[in-house]
Amino acid sequence: MNFYVFGYERGIKMKKWLIFASVLCLVFVVAACGSNSKSNNSGSEAASSTVADVVIKASSWEFDQPEYRIKKGQTIKLELIDGVHGVEIEKTNVKLTQNKAKTITLDAGEYEIKCNIPCGGGHSKMSAKLIVEAA
Repeated sequence: MNFYVFGYERGIKMKKWLIFASVLCLVFVVAACGSNSKSNNSGSEAASSTVADVVIKASSWEFDQPEYRIKKGQTIKLELIDGVHGVEIEKTNVKLTQNKAKTITLDAGEYEIKCNIPCGGGHSKMSAKLIVEAA
């Protein structure tokens, strides 16, 4: 006596195809997640040279921080907001006037930041330090 289940053989073929497709996807995922030691090393070297921007904001007769510390080679983004202010970094040729932005890099050392536009009663106290540490 023979019993036939309709679609039974079709179900086996479908399961085999599904297993094959799953294994193939798994192979692609593992290959994509594999690491290449050369690319990892070069990425860390690039990250150490220019890691982050430092934004210096001038507003209401003061800078947003009394002291800024960065590593040599990092980018400094000077940005002026709120009012009539200018930025001058002593021992450099960096001078920035109101409503402007500038991006610079500096050598290791300690620099004095001052407002270079007479902006009112608090102008003489408007200063901060920028310390560029050797890498």
